[in-house]
Amino acid sequence: MVLKKSSKLRKSRFEKLVVNLSISDILFLVEVITYVLLKEFDTGLGIPYKYTCLSVINLTAGTYIFSLFQCFLICLERLNATFAVEITAIRGITSNKGVAVGCIVCHLGAVLQTLIEIFVIPDSLSVCNTSASAIKTALVIPMTLLCSFTILIYLMTIVRVYRRQNNHPGSSNNTLLEQMTTRALKTLSVVITITLLANIPSCIIAFYSEFFGRTENITRWIFYCNTLIMINPLIDPIIYVFRLQDFRDHIAKVLCRQNDSQNESRSSNTNVTFDFSM
Repeated sequence: MVLKKSSKLRKSRFEKLVVNLSISDILFLVEVITYVLLKEFDTGLGIPYKYTCLSVINLTAGTYIFSLFQCFLICLERLNATFAVEITAIRGITSNKGVAVGCIVCHLGAVLQTLIEIFVIPDSLSVCNTSASAIKTALVIPMTLLCSFTILIYLMTIVRVYRRQNNHPGSSNNTLLEQMTTRALKTLSVVITITLLANIPSCIIAFYSEFFGRTENITRWIFYCNTLIMINPLIDPIIYVFRLQDFRDHIAKVLCRQNDSQNESRSSNTNVTFDFSM
């Protein structure tokens, strides 16, 4: 509803990417809840149940990778904004088509992983969990690459922004540029910090388990790191969406209208009661 009413949100690539990421994070949480429910009902219901559980696991992994990809796109879009003339290739990657292609590729990868585990390594169907090494490796490699690229783009953005400020210290637009830069860097800095805290421990423990084996302690730490991953989808919508002034204004308007309608309803009920008593 907010997207339909706000022309700014419809036209701004950055803000559309932000809203798309928040939607993706919400879908990821829904898929995680679905997996938890499936695991609770794991009472040996047969192969169809195992197929369903495995599909949900890989679909959840694909959605999470897609969320990381969108985080990378947001940093890439911020980098493109530092150029006097936007780079056409980056503009295309961060467009709606780029987001759609990324979504398709991430989820095709999830489908391919499911087919491989069903027909090549059927032992993964024995239980409904995420402890199989193939699942972990398939998730951690793109996760590591996307985190690394996101950090690289973030650092490049910071360098370019401060170079622009130093090259135009006396510009009349310098004050506005500094304000915009400060807001953008604050948001990006928080996002990068949370992304690192949520994903790097999981990447490290996964690679460690691949080289040195999976002991009981390593399995326990993998569980902790997988839980830590939930920080991203839980906090991203708050960081991104509610830092958008236009979005906050429309949310405030919706809440005000709801309060006004409730007050009018109460007033109407009071008048009806009064008239009836007369």
